[in-house]
Amino acid sequence: MKSISGFVVRHPLASLVASVMVGLFFFLQIPKLTTIDNVDYFVVDDDPDFAYYEEIRSIFGEDEFFVIAFRQPDVFTERNLHLLRDLTRELESHPGSRNVKSLANVDYVDGAQEFFDVRPFLETIPDTREGLERLREQAMSTPLYLDNLISRDAETLAIIVYPHDHPDDHEFRRRFLDDVANMLARHEAEGTRFHLAGNTVSNVFLSRYVQQDLATFIPLTITLVALVILAVFKNLRLTLLAMVNIMFCLGATVGFMALTGTAMHNVTSVVPSLVMALALADTVHIFSYLDKDYLGAEQNKHAALRRVLDKVILPCFLTSLTTAVGFFSLSVSTLLPIREFAYVASMGMLLEFFFSFFLLPPLILFCNPSKIYRSRRTEHGLSGILFATSRFVRKQHVRICFVVLLIVIGSGWFAGKIQMETNLLEYFKKESPLRQDLDFVQQHLSGVATMDISLRANSDFAFSEPENLLLLDAIQSFMHGLPGVDTSLSFADYIKDMNKSFHDEDPQFYVVPEERDLIAQYLLLYDSRDIDDYINRSLDHARIVLRLSETSSARQAELIEATQIFLAELEADGIAIRITGNVVQQVNVIQALLDSLMASLALAVGVIALIMFLVLRSIKMGLLSFVPNIFPLLVNFGIMGLLGIPLDTSTALIAVVALGIAVDDTIHFLMEYDTHRKTGLPIAASLEQAVMNKGLAIVTTSVILSIGFGVLVFSNFVPTIYFGLLSALVMVTALIGDLILLPAIILLKKDRPAT
Repeated sequence: MKSISGFVVRHPLASLVASVMVGLFFFLQIPKLTTIDNVDYFVVDDDPDFAYYEEIRSIFGEDEFFVIAFRQPDVFTERNLHLLRDLTRELESHPGSRNVKSLANVDYVDGAQEFFDVRPFLETIPDTREGLERLREQAMSTPLYLDNLISRDAETLAIIVYPHDHPDDHEFRRRFLDDVANMLARHEAEGTRFHLAGNTVSNVFLSRYVQQDLATFIPLTITLVALVILAVFKNLRLTLLAMVNIMFCLGATVGFMALTGTAMHNVTSVVPSLVMALALADTVHIFSYLDKDYLGAEQNKHAALRRVLDKVILPCFLTSLTTAVGFFSLSVSTLLPIREFAYVASMGMLLEFFFSFFLLPPLILFCNPSKIYRSRRTEHGLSGILFATSRFVRKQHVRICFVVLLIVIGSGWFAGKIQMETNLLEYFKKESPLRQDLDFVQQHLSGVATMDISLRANSDFAFSEPENLLLLDAIQSFMHGLPGVDTSLSFADYIKDMNKSFHDEDPQFYVVPEERDLIAQYLLLYDSRDIDDYINRSLDHARIVLRLSETSSARQAELIEATQIFLAELEADGIAIRITGNVVQQVNVIQALLDSLMASLALAVGVIALIMFLVLRSIKMGLLSFVPNIFPLLVNFGIMGLLGIPLDTSTALIAVVALGIAVDDTIHFLMEYDTHRKTGLPIAASLEQAVMNKGLAIVTTSVILSIGFGVLVFSNFVPTIYFGLLSALVMVTALIGDLILLPAIILLKKDRPAT
């Protein structure tokens, strides 16, 4: 490490040119950066459930959809029906639409005694009150439409749009929804309010919010950390140098993302703020040693800077390494977005160390040393606070340890109450348009989360048999009794509707007919394609499509478990039944997240522990170094349990990320303490010197990191807000752990001469 600092000081121009060239290489990649606009981006690697889900979609078509809903006191008026028909036709003609369904284009089975005719439901729009009332009666007596295309109070109509799948065109959804918004805007001016909800809408809002978050996080973080540097060091030159350094670190990290094809999404969007804050951590440690005493004791500014760098380069390298290890440990995850965060964040740490010691020192040398070196005696009165803290810990170290023990016990108890779940609805703030529209659709129609039950028979035309249709009906009846299940549709529903129509619309005949020949006759008469989403051409593969208003993955898991138990007890000879759909993927993701979190945390602890043992050359000191870092994590999980904050795709990162970061200041503190112990100073005196020498940098970096995480509270995503708040809290409690808890524990042992 010292050879690196020696090279940089001897060859500042070469070091500067090399670091600028590296920075420019990555800067040129930034225009290639993309944003993910897919809420289904979290997929478990090699998941058989996902593979089966893909197979189902290849058979029955993509299941992504969004709902356009509007509400009127009476939807069965000429104006409202013309509006529905016009919008449906416009949407059908749009090249982005794969399919569109509404009362304006679905088929209606119009029956009489022993006959029925399939015709468009809205074949013509009546111009009389009687005709409109007849239309209302037909719609409200058709279960296929209820809660799907029309609400049960007949005051809300829905258009369901199935967009084409364009996986290579990241802008497709946004353009499509922009066109839809322009269509609807013309009619909203006439007083009709439209509400959009569904995966497509969530995807676009997700992408839009990620971009808005970045536009907020980056300038806000830059401004706040600049103010902190200026406030701490009261030196404009140092502030400007710090800003140059973090801009290179930020640009290079984002360029690395673009170079490797890593997109911005709701997980990687926190990386820029994280990298900027961590880049300043090493910068602060360098600045804190720019002491006029060093400048006066050395021959020239090169020798003075060499002495500064020799002091800090090893602990800064170790802190960058342990932080990178903490981040990289997440690469064991079976979820690609988590691995992408691991790769980018750990690379950001390597780039941060590179620029801090190859770009920043030459810039320091190009400045007038008398303008940037300062006397430590002018440190804002913080020295007095640190001195008082050190004396307080010396006197009260036993009580401090006892209080911390009580906090740890309490935190452990509350941590047991943490819920593991992902809830897409809770991703968005209650006041967001997406959240409000989703609430509207779920209140008046059905939820937009979907779960399928696939039934595969081992013979053709199996689902023309009454017993197999009754099996579909029995499963649906059970599902309707489960909380969160709003509607279900299957091939059996269409057969029941045909049977009712065949018997002169008598609702008593809305049942599966007992005769196979009658079912075959219905299928000959029925010439609509509406059933294609529920049965294949050979009638040996059927699916039940469920729409759910339950968006909590924990309760969805309970629903899946209850369904699996019920299905296992069914007698279904020759039919393989399997639960699939988007909801199953969401439940699998949260379980994979928990598994990978445990593996990542174990890996991070193991590798960081090994590094600490090697650096401190003591197993006892290495174990001791974990105490002030495990403490904030326990407090964090305790607060999550106390406040009911779930462990999800964002908050699950906190433990591993915080461990990698929080250990940084511990390394600086213990290495400084060990240095003084080796000179023969007693424990108390060595601790006091460590607090006084490292306190400014530790406090400053903790404040900067808290700010870096704190800006995340301005996110559009609730989990990101929690991630920011809790991570900032971890930084504060880690500061307490390093300057109060760690010295208190060390003071418990008897003072012996240092070896």
